[in-house]
Amino acid sequence: MYAVARPWPGTRVLVDRSLPLGRPCGITYPDVWLAAVAPSAALWRWYGMQEARYPAFADRYERELGDPVRAAGLRRLHGLAGGGPLVLQTAVMPIHLSHARVLARHLRAGAVGGPPEQGGDDACWLGRVCPDCGRHSAVRGAATCPYCRAPMAG
Repeated sequence: MYAVARPWPGTRVLVDRSLPLGRPCGITYPDVWLAAVAPSAALWRWYGMQEARYPAFADRYERELGDPVRAAGLRRLHGLAGGGPLVLQTAVMPIHLSHARVLARHLRAGAVGGPPEQGGDDACWLGRVCPDCGRHSAVRGAATCPYCRAPMAG
């Protein structure tokens, strides 16, 4: 489960690299999907949701957020937060071991370097996100990711 049925006002932002499978009753779709702010696949594999590794995971994820693609996604997230209430959605359970906690800390801390970007990617761009590296492809329906050459979902 990645969210509850809209008891909170605000924009729902999915911050995972991929969509959660299935959609149980009462679960809401995100308004915006920012896959660019999600941790890398390599970091997730290393972390393995082991509670003892969370502090090191959070530190490594903070460093990853400095990557130009993730930094741009983080600026978009700050821009969305400037427009009103924000609900971060993730499929990671338990939530206290998720990357959303690190993102929430960033949002509470204030602006990141550079002017905030407004908006985000509409959910209709879901097919343009590489399942391997999490980057967006500019080409709709690309067979392979232009960055890591992994096969695209479609």
